[in-house]
Amino acid sequence: MKAFRFLKDKWFYISLAIMLLLTVGVLWVTFKRLDKFTRHGQEFLVPDMVGMNYDTAIAHYQDILTFVLLDSVYVKDFPEGAVYQQNPAAGSKVKQGRNIYILRTTIAPEVVTMPNLRNLSLRQAMVSLNAVGLKVDKLEFVDYFARNAVVEQKLKGEIIEPKTDVVKGSAITLVVGLGRGDKNTNLPDLVGVNVVEAKSRINNASLNIGTEVFVDTDDDEFLFVSKMDPDYVTDKMVPLGSLVNVWYRSSKNFDFAWYNYEKFRRDSIAEYMRVRKFKQDTINYVIDSFNYILQHRSFSYDSLLRIEDMQMVFPRADRIDVLELDSLEYFDYDYEIDTTYFYDE
Repeated sequence: MKAFRFLKDKWFYISLAIMLLLTVGVLWVTFKRLDKFTRHGQEFLVPDMVGMNYDTAIAHYQDILTFVLLDSVYVKDFPEGAVYQQNPAAGSKVKQGRNIYILRTTIAPEVVTMPNLRNLSLRQAMVSLNAVGLKVDKLEFVDYFARNAVVEQKLKGEIIEPKTDVVKGSAITLVVGLGRGDKNTNLPDLVGVNVVEAKSRINNASLNIGTEVFVDTDDDEFLFVSKMDPDYVTDKMVPLGSLVNVWYRSSKNFDFAWYNYEKFRRDSIAEYMRVRKFKQDTINYVIDSFNYILQHRSFSYDSLLRIEDMQMVFPRADRIDVLELDSLEYFDYDYEIDTTYFYDE
């Protein structure tokens, strides 16, 4: 067939071979140049630069990374002018020249304007301070006709006037009035309260935070008050400005849910006894029994310690016998009350 006569022509095969070689050559050159352009196989691990001086980081790594500064922030107790955050994170694999986005600490702290707190209530003053990024250092009480009204505002012991520039996060001392009449306030129940909230509740109760003991080391979101001094007692009153010492435990080690359940049972049983018109001495004794247990149990997640906790009773010097009753009607203040009686188990 004439149509396929070219298949017998050697120049056809020579031309075909030349075309194939040219095609392979073009593809080889293309892929080689593409590898070079994309730096195929040339990946770098992003170094950990957090805490490193920003300028030093650039000097060390500008050959492999392109630095992009997003913002500068003031962070207390962190090196000035240092890398605070980086993206991509340390250990990420990137190509040479990859952008790395940096958040750096400022060399100078952020400044805010001091508000005028005079004649505001204590609660209003605390809200105003929080709104501008300031906090309460302590409360000083002075003779003044309006209770909890702010008389003066101080910074590091010196009076600070409104509209003065102060470093954000500074602690302000509030001088407040004692008012007329009773100079006492209710002691708040702080056990189970988060570390961030505890100081606020103490100040809102017209009290000052004393010693803070961190029994466990953990992030703030897991730390809660496990103990306080003075111990909380229902309707307990203390002088205005009194110190309240607190101990913090991690919710990973202290069963706060169980603790709060015991508080609920205490209050429920006490209310039941009041409604049934038990003697006040008997009611007080039941409350004291629960309070003793709340203050002395470990509230651990450990099974053996939990058994010991369940067996704990409120001790009495004039104990006659362990009370074993079928009804709350038979409670008598002269006996030791075994609070394990209240368990359903």
